[in-house]
Amino acid sequence: MKYYLLFPLLILLISCSQEKKKEKFDFPVTKIKINPAENKKAFIEDIADSVYYVTLEAEKDFSIKHISNFFVTDSLIIIADRSQSTIFLFDQNGKPKIKINHLGDKPDEYANLTDIFYDEYSHRIELLDLSLNKIFRYDLDGKPAGVLDIVGSRYFGLTFAKTKDVYVSEILNNNKDLRRLRLYKEGDGMLTYHSQELFFPRLIKELDLGFPHQFDIYKDSVYYYPLLDDKIYTVGIDQVKPVYQIEVPEENKIGFDINSAKPAKDHFDYWKKMESAKIMYDNNSLFVTDKWVSFRYNFGSRTDPRNAFFSKKAGKTLQFVELNSKKDPNFRSGNKIAGKLGDYFITMVPFENATKSQTKSGEDKDIVFKLMYFRLKEL
Repeated sequence: MKYYLLFPLLILLISCSQEKKKEKFDFPVTKIKINPAENKKAFIEDIADSVYYVTLEAEKDFSIKHISNFFVTDSLIIIADRSQSTIFLFDQNGKPKIKINHLGDKPDEYANLTDIFYDEYSHRIELLDLSLNKIFRYDLDGKPAGVLDIVGSRYFGLTFAKTKDVYVSEILNNNKDLRRLRLYKEGDGMLTYHSQELFFPRLIKELDLGFPHQFDIYKDSVYYYPLLDDKIYTVGIDQVKPVYQIEVPEENKIGFDINSAKPAKDHFDYWKKMESAKIMYDNNSLFVTDKWVSFRYNFGSRTDPRNAFFSKKAGKTLQFVELNSKKDPNFRSGNKIAGKLGDYFITMVPFENATKSQTKSGEDKDIVFKLMYFRLKEL
């Protein structure tokens, strides 16, 4: 009699398990329609109703060589330069303010700058040093504000994001579970492993492929746009769910051949496959605002990536490969979006001195960076 009772119980458990698994991915999503084949240029005067510029001034011992990370607040521009393991803080007008460069071997000093994050709730800058498996915190005056030890740091990625209750990093190094994300909880001065989420295709499992700003924070949620995926997700401590579905023509969809492909031999093998597959790839520069969802991706050649802006209100998408100006015929910018401030997107723009040059003595001049803030017209 026990065996007869056990059989229907097993059926019930299997049924519940399957229903649970189905519910995990059964979320309403907003569709973003994209035609990757479009490679139009746009005039800034046609797409924006407000534009202004900020030039980042350089001083002796306060000069950026390379922008690795970029965050903007109402009063500050925060830039990390990984090549110098330094964080530079400018005021909103681009004037140098504070430099964070606490390199050393003391308890509150780091050895290398891997990544940074600005926590808008605590008004702190967090610096990841993966070589020490630690996150160093600094206030906006550049003073140390605590250190977190990362427990289970083997799979902690090169980039991270956080909200009030979760730290999330993208797993770049090879892992047998083929997982993308690793989630951590904070407590007692450390980050403790919580879970791994989302799968990635075998094609990229042996490549350390990382691109800028695949994470973004909007209304206390982490948004994430993974490589070789057609969905943008929100990441919570107990749930990862798709919120936007990228829709493309049938011939541009990620198919079985990509999802089942063997691991790429190297980065060049990967890019060769991507260019011939005619799909969206190397998506990055994700930004979510009250009105827009913006991201950047490659299609075909890597020389002309597309910038896409989806209007939440109109349900339409603006896309271009290059920004031009009717007022200035010499203005040409194909740069990615680097940041956001309220309704404004921020990008680097060409500037007469914005390239590395040399003096007659052969010494390098300081690089001058110019930022363009623009607010898009509604579609």
